[in-house]
Amino acid sequence: MENNEEQNIPLAEQFRNRVIIKTARIEKVEKHPGGSLLYILTLNDGSEEPRQIVSSIVPFYKEEELLGKTIAIVYNLKPANFRGVRSNGMLLAASDPNVTDKETCELLFAPQFEPGTILEPEGYNPPEEQLCYVKADKFFSMPLYTKDGFVEIDGKKLCADGKYLTAQIYKNGEVG
Repeated sequence: MENNEEQNIPLAEQFRNRVIIKTARIEKVEKHPGGSLLYILTLNDGSEEPRQIVSSIVPFYKEEELLGKTIAIVYNLKPANFRGVRSNGMLLAASDPNVTDKETCELLFAPQFEPGTILEPEGYNPPEEQLCYVKADKFFSMPLYTKDGFVEIDGKKLCADGKYLTAQIYKNGEVG
């Protein structure tokens, strides 16, 4: 789809057409051998194979605070290597919009969902076809945020089965 065609489509629908947000349970946490700020997380996202994501959340969370928790991830983010370790997706986290140097981070824990639950903007159903990878710059061009504790895009809350993805600390913040 060309950019001029996308301009006529609501942002929440563009998001739904491009991005898969899924829930996943953290099964294993280990420090990255080549990066003091990085964890290598092994996740159960409801698929047959475990998923690995590398994330720079060491300054914000201890390993025991993560193990066994269900979180929200960008499932179809284009894979990348972080200091030689492949990362297949990205954790979603809220932050304070008034702090610019990445000193705030709240993972979006999702205990109300089973691993593998797909979250969509309210009022939208998952696309019928398998989505391709989304590049990071495209993902970040469709800003997610928290409003009154709910994770939203374009005024639509992310949800599944009548339950909503929420933030507990940064209730009116940015999500990435």
